[in-house]
Amino acid sequence: MYKKISTLILSFLFPIQCIVCENPGRYLCWECLSHIPVNPINLCPICQKAETFAGRVCNVCENENKKIYLDGVIVASYYKHPVLREAIYRFKYNFLKQLSKPLAKILFKKIISVPGFPTDQFVIIPVPLHPKRLVWRGFNQAELLGKNLQKIFSQYNINMNLITGLLVRQKYIRPQMKIHSTEDRKKNIIGCFLINKESTIKLPEKIILLDDIITTGATLEECAKTLKRRGVRKVWGLVLARQGR
Repeated sequence: MYKKISTLILSFLFPIQCIVCENPGRYLCWECLSHIPVNPINLCPICQKAETFAGRVCNVCENENKKIYLDGVIVASYYKHPVLREAIYRFKYNFLKQLSKPLAKILFKKIISVPGFPTDQFVIIPVPLHPKRLVWRGFNQAELLGKNLQKIFSQYNINMNLITGLLVRQKYIRPQMKIHSTEDRKKNIIGCFLINKESTIKLPEKIILLDDIITTGATLEECAKTLKRRGVRKVWGLVLARQGR
């Protein structure tokens, strides 16, 4: 009863309205959501020049780099698009968890648009937050996106498993977004992730690492390194956008 009254009071004081057009009812209305384009091109996540299958690392980058653990990254849309950028910001920093639903729809539209990508062979693992940051934000944005993405897949009778708690972040570090150098980002994130020893879940052979945005790719690469060193065969990234693009 108390919870219902509190919800009504909050709804009156802070009515739900679209963050773009301010129409009531949703934090991102259908019309404004429809303006967010799905990225039709898949580029190598390293050089960001070569067009590849599902954003796979191109042969040139594979040969030039000693070791790349990520197999590829699928980027759903464009960070420069004002509606998407605003939605991501409100989702993460204004704590509007409800935005995870429309944002997950963008991820779904993108991944099913990639011809030949064997989605049903992969398991989704959200990039984990450190417990301190999880307490501060109150939720893991990647995990919320994953849960809503899984629901959308199930509506279309597509099997897509989501695993949480298997990959954990053990170090509390300076936020990557505050570091501008690619090399410094790589150093900052080294050793941050490990496989949860208490988990009874068997490591899947193929994993999609889910996150909201990618900048240099250092976080996804470090996650992929942790997973592949434990026997995972394929690790792909899936993000809403690439920051700066």
